[in-house]
Amino acid sequence: MKTILLPVDFSEHTPFAYRFAVKISTKEEPVNLILMHSYNDQIFVTDSGIGGTFESDAFLNVQLIEEFKMQSEENMKKLKAEVDSYLKSEGYTNFTVHTLVKGGDPDMEITEVCDELTPGLIVMGTEGKGKKGFLAGSMAKKIMNKCVVPVIAVPSEVDIKREFRIMYASNNSEKDYMKLQLLMKMFENINTKIFVVHFHHQGDTKDEASPHLNDLKDAFEAESINNKIHFSLIDTSDYDQAIEAMVDEYKINAVAFIAHHKNFFHSLFSRKISKDDFFDLGLPMVALHE
Repeated sequence: MKTILLPVDFSEHTPFAYRFAVKISTKEEPVNLILMHSYNDQIFVTDSGIGGTFESDAFLNVQLIEEFKMQSEENMKKLKAEVDSYLKSEGYTNFTVHTLVKGGDPDMEITEVCDELTPGLIVMGTEGKGKKGFLAGSMAKKIMNKCVVPVIAVPSEVDIKREFRIMYASNNSEKDYMKLQLLMKMFENINTKIFVVHFHHQGDTKDEASPHLNDLKDAFEAESINNKIHFSLIDTSDYDQAIEAMVDEYKINAVAFIAHHKNFFHSLFSRKISKDDFFDLGLPMVALHE
């Protein structure tokens, strides 16, 4: 049975994440969808009134945290009803929706739940309340680093088109073959085309990218013939321009890469490409793991 973990913050962006998770799933195989929310239980507020005591301050904080918990549980109840209604309207009868509300730091709680429940996939939104969400700070990096399952970060307004086009950024990893197979499996329920690309800096010594891409092309010969996968080696002196040109020319809908545990973007393509080059595209990010 497939299990998807969906961290939520109850913002207006949450529907984009759960709809994405549903759309890439089959209607035949049983799916457990776990809606998870983590509220802040580490706050401490002091009473500004005269004569305040430690005991009264502690009571105030316990009361405030309890209110956060109750509000989170009420919001989760409403969200579950919304998701159940959406599943019914789309004809998905194979989903079982679970809810989980926990107090604590979101990245730590998500990591612990991932270790405990071992979901096959994490889908999360990239924008939250105040438009400062999972990818606005360090949380996405922590989750993509710590959790050993694929993580898909979904921006607001994203929509799965008739043909979903994924750019897979290769760094000549020996794990590329296995990760491409996994990527195909993840999106097998929608019409998907994968564009494997390695960006090589003009003027640098030629690396092993060309032979590596040729080996991959041979390994995926059937998929290449069926126009399901393409391979490109791009020489460029301007990575930003090359990436944007690739996205525009091939109408890319998402970006996939291997997230390294020691360093989130360790040796990604070359030292001249940073994570911001991909985050700034505003596309779904698919983080696979070593």
